[in-house]
This record gives sequence, structure tokens and C-alpha cells, in this order.
Amino acid sequence: MKTVFKIVGATAVVAGVYLYSRKETPQEFVEQAKSTFNDRKQKAADWKAAYDDFKKLMNAFTAQMPALEKTINDISRDVDKAMFKIQPRLDEINKYTDKLK
Repeated sequence: MKTVFKIVGATAVVAGVYLYSRKETPQEFVEQAKSTFNDRKQKAADWKAAYDDFKKLMNAFTAQMPALEKTINDISRDVDKAMFKIQPRLDEINKYTDKLK
């Protein structure tokens, strides 16, 4: 029982010194603690909402990957076809530019 009184007394002294050093009343301290708690609670809720939105959008992006890969493959195939058709002309141009050097 003595230990409990010692702990409570020490806590009261430390709290008193803390409040005195900050020049605030216990009510101001409680209001500030409430405000800080509510602010952090709101920030945690905002973070959770943002994280949930991120997960939702990442799932939508992942669902679109097959279509994206198909489109990239189609574009790559079209570029390869165009390069195949253009390559002889580029070789001719390079031959003439080499002669000019």
C-alpha cells in the first residue's frame, strides 16, 4: 500500500512540475491532450481512407494489365512492321550520307 502512495505521490509531483514548467493549468493540459488525440485520430482515419483508395486503385490497375500488355504488344508489332518497311530507305539514305562525308 505504501508503494502505491509513493507512486501516486511521485506522479502528482512530476505532473505538477510539468504543468508549472509549461505555465498551464490542468484544464488547459486536458484540453490540449484531447485536441492532440482528436487530431491524431483524424489523421489516422485519413491515412486509412487513403490507403484503402490506393488498394482499390491498385487492384483496378492490376485488372487492366492484360489489356495494357496487349496494347503494348500491338504497338511493338506495328513499329517492327514500319521499321521493316522503312529500313531499305534508311540504308539508301545512309549510303548517300556516307558518300557525302
